[in-house]
Amino acid sequence: MARREPERTSEEDERHRHIRRAALSGGVTAAALGTVVILVEGYTAHLTWWLVLPVAAVSGGFAAWSGARSGHEDGVRAQAVARDEIVLSTYTVRPPFDRRQAATPHENLPCQLRLTTRNLQLWKHADLLWSHPWKELRVTADGPRLRVFHQGQETGVLLVEPPPARPKSSG
Repeated sequence: MARREPERTSEEDERHRHIRRAALSGGVTAAALGTVVILVEGYTAHLTWWLVLPVAAVSGGFAAWSGARSGHEDGVRAQAVARDEIVLSTYTVRPPFDRRQAATPHENLPCQLRLTTRNLQLWKHADLLWSHPWKELRVTADGPRLRVFHQGQETGVLLVEPPPARPKSSG
């Protein structure tokens, strides 16, 4: 007997369409930009087409994959915000690293801390790790660490990364 999948509502369909559109537009944009940059650089360096074309195709494919992934994450995060809610700021954070233990390459990956008018959210790629309303939170700074308490219990200790340095303008 075939198993029937539950029917999706039109709201869920619209949500999935929005996420697919964001992933598609991110992939197409990144692929086009990556390919054009390689082709222009190859042309200005006077390289032959048979050398430039494979490099452009490979870099365009990687750019498409990366852009689609980034677009998917942006689409999922956009769907997590209510219509009358505004995203105020986003910070790159990491869980504190314990120097006593050897780290693997996949440990201590950066997350995104998003501040909205209603919530504080912690994202890891397209996964919402937690979201808490401001009225239930207490946030304190402990040196470079940010301690987040939800209803009296410590929800997280995060290291806020400084923003990337801006190049000095000459003038």
